[in-house]
Amino acid sequence: MNANHFEGWLIQFSTGAEFPHKYIAKDSYQSTPLQRTDLKAYRDNNVELHRVVSPNYKTKIEFSTIDGLKLKQLEEIQRILAAARINTKERKVQITYWDDELMEYRTMNAAYQTDTTYQVSTISRVFRTIKYKPIKFTFIEY
Repeated sequence: MNANHFEGWLIQFSTGAEFPHKYIAKDSYQSTPLQRTDLKAYRDNNVELHRVVSPNYKTKIEFSTIDGLKLKQLEEIQRILAAARINTKERKVQITYWDDELMEYRTMNAAYQTDTTYQVSTISRVFRTIKYKPIKFTFIEY
């Protein structure tokens, strides 16, 4: 564990491209690293809890884009995501991210991007663009 390992970025795809920090809304990035999964949990006759925990921990990363993201900015994001997809149908990507629990970078060999909702704020026929409300991106490790 060493905070000195932080290189100034939060999320990077297998292509080497980072998700552009300038498009991540302030205070929206959150990760839940190394989530434990119970394979079995039960209470014995003394009502003591016993857990069998999987040795494979999973991480979830969520963040929203800035409010007012423009069409060209979303296009840049979509290009990065499309290039990073290992499996397009599953929206599967490989992500390296800053793990706040281990205080180091960790790679998810496979994560999927959940369904994403795009909410339009305004459109401009004159400038031929769209502005969006914050767009939430979620990546969950397999």
